[in-house]
Parts: sequence; structure tokens; C-alpha cells
Amino acid sequence: MKKLAAGGLLMATPILVGSAIFAAAQMNHMAMTTMFVAQLDAKQVVGGSASTATGTGAFLIDAKKRTMAYKLTYEGLASDGAKSIALYNFGSGKDGKMVQVLCGETAQPCPKAASATLSGHFEGSDARVLDYGTLGEFASERIYVEIVAADGKPEIRGQLSPNQAMVMVSNYTVDLKPAAGTDSKGTGTAVVSEAHLPDGKISVFYAATVAGTLGAPTNAAMVSGPAPGDRTFKVNAALPRLRVLTSADKKTGGSLTGVYEIDTKKPTAPVATRLFAEAKGEPGLVVATSRYPNGELYGALVPVK
Repeated sequence: MKKLAAGGLLMATPILVGSAIFAAAQMNHMAMTTMFVAQLDAKQVVGGSASTATGTGAFLIDAKKRTMAYKLTYEGLASDGAKSIALYNFGSGKDGKMVQVLCGETAQPCPKAASATLSGHFEGSDARVLDYGTLGEFASERIYVEIVAADGKPEIRGQLSPNQAMVMVSNYTVDLKPAAGTDSKGTGTAVVSEAHLPDGKISVFYAATVAGTLGAPTNAAMVSGPAPGDRTFKVNAALPRLRVLTSADKKTGGSLTGVYEIDTKKPTAPVATRLFAEAKGEPGLVVATSRYPNGELYGALVPVK
């Protein structure tokens, strides 16, 4: 296995903005890479788990090249670290056969912490997970990721779901790191998926998990600008319908998720494809916490191509 490091503007011509958004979405829809998203929690563990831990994973698979890159952030494990983190083959509600270890005895060591970020890359020759039969199981949503605690019992689990639809879809991943001007050592993984509907509306799904932050997450926003000062949390750019899931201590780390719909005729609605179309600086995602209400973590929105 090859390892990677762990670790509202008003436009003068709304019609042109809509055209630019449509073009950007069309390019993303033609992308060869499929983004699979996993949202981990105890409720999905077969047999039950009392854990309050959560996690978010982004898995980018190019079926033609048979490659997979992934990033997974989890927080609040009951034990001080995981025994193993692996992908398994079965639908929700039952346990399946292990198809690939991300960390554990037969792979890289798992982080020795209750909250951490893990990333990596596989090629066809590296893993059985990329054979053609298993790739079909990904498309059928029969692959899940599960974190087994130090005591050998599964703690949290999440089914991998492809972010694609019968309409044009724009997918983005975000590598969250400490924002400028903070002393945070936190990390995080976030995903944003935008489905462009035929009636001129966009359905936006987002999910993020942050670990090791100095405060519990409270909010998130899509921002854009050329300088670090432009990348702070702004109320008018806050992501709507946000739900916050925190771990047992509720003092650090947690997960954010939400789904909302916007009308492209409203120029201030938070939507990634609009920020890219405006081209007024780096589009990104900022996560505010109780310690840093202006933003503790920030990461650029990276289109999945």
C-alpha cells in the first residue's frame, strides 16, 4: 500500500452566473472519478454499540484506472485508539467479509488516539478491493467501513454511498486543517455534493468530521477569497440545516451534516459551483468551534474529476 500523509457576492449578470454554474457542473458530471461517502456511527453496528463516536470518510475511486484514494476522520472513540479499520462487503444490517484493511495488524498501524485522521491510496495491484467484482459491490452500496476498538469489538460503522444521480452532480472533498491565526492542531475530512436539478435549483449535501480541535464544532460556511482573512466564518455564508453530532465530552471534535436546496436565481445562496464560477479567490469550507467562532479549521474545496 502506498501511504499518504495522515494528517454572498452579488453578480451583475445573473444569467451568466447560471451559465457558468451549468458549465462547471457539466464538466464534473463527465468526471471519471466517483466519490463515495461514509458517515460512521454506532447505530449502524450489527449487534449494537453504545459509542457516541462519529466519523466521515471520502473514498475516490477511478474504476478505469483501478485506483482508490481515501481520507477518514473519526472522533470520540471509547477506547484510546482503534485496533483496526477496514472495508467489508455487505449491505446494511448484516456483517460481511473483510475486503481491505486500511490500518491494523496487516497494514499500517492505526493512530493511537481516540480521534484521528487516516488517509491512503491503493492501486489495482495493491488490493483485492479494486478487482472488478468488488468495484460492482461499491456501485451497489454493499461496501462499508468499520472501526474496531482496542477491545476487539466494532464501535462505529458507515455504509459507502456513491454521490451520483440521474442529473448533473458536482462533488468536492475538503482537507480541513488549522485556520490561520489559531493554535489548533485539529484535522478533519469534509465532502460537499451538489445535484443540479432541471428546475434551476441545486440540492446540496455536506458532511464533515473534525478531530483534535480545541472546541466542539458549532457551525460551518462556504467562503471564498484570495487572502486568509477572507476565509473566516461568515453568517451569510453559513450552511443551512446543519446538524451537529458531538462525542461524549462535548468539548472537542464532532461531526456536521446537512441537506438543503437553493435556487440559482438567488445570488447569495451558499453553493460551491457559484464560488468557482465567480473566481474571486480560493473557494473553501471553514468550520467554527466554541473556542474559535470565526473558524478553527479551514480547507479548500477540491473538485472530484
